[in-house]
Amino acid sequence: MIRSIVLFAAIYLALVAQEFVPPVPFLGGAHLLLVPVLFCYGALWLPFPAVLGLSLFTGLLSDLAFLHVVGDRVEIGLGWSMLFYVFLGTALRPLQPLFHQGRWEVHCLASGAATLSLLLLQYSMVCLRRGSFLFDWNVCWHIAGPAVLALLLAPVVYFFFQLLPAGIPLRRRGGKRLT
Repeated sequence: MIRSIVLFAAIYLALVAQEFVPPVPFLGGAHLLLVPVLFCYGALWLPFPAVLGLSLFTGLLSDLAFLHVVGDRVEIGLGWSMLFYVFLGTALRPLQPLFHQGRWEVHCLASGAATLSLLLLQYSMVCLRRGSFLFDWNVCWHIAGPAVLALLLAPVVYFFFQLLPAGIPLRRRGGKRLT
């Protein structure tokens, strides 16, 4: 329970912190997205009802942070990120046994894929609302760059949470202690 609260707080703080992280110049000015990395960890670690709660919490905060209104038109509206995170959390369920066996690369690949999917969906939504698609190298770097950064940051997040159980136990079904 305590670790779940720590994860919820970490997602909130990551959403605030990622606004202050400068763009990475060697990746075409791509921004670091911390929230999908933390969400993937939670989706692989928490039981399914908690994943649904985490999905709604993360989606609502993301929607409120990235609400995109141009003039009188809403280009990225409320609610779609919640559906994305619920779908992502459900899709990651079959990988949870591997994750609990200590396979940290599952989290890395899931974080990269989730970030890439999230940004592709946001870009597609904006393009559909505007009625025109423009896909050049700059757009490609702004979509693929954060996915690469998420892929590189995921091991740090994984090992940070693995160090955390010193005072906060991690338990699985059946009462067996993990790590």
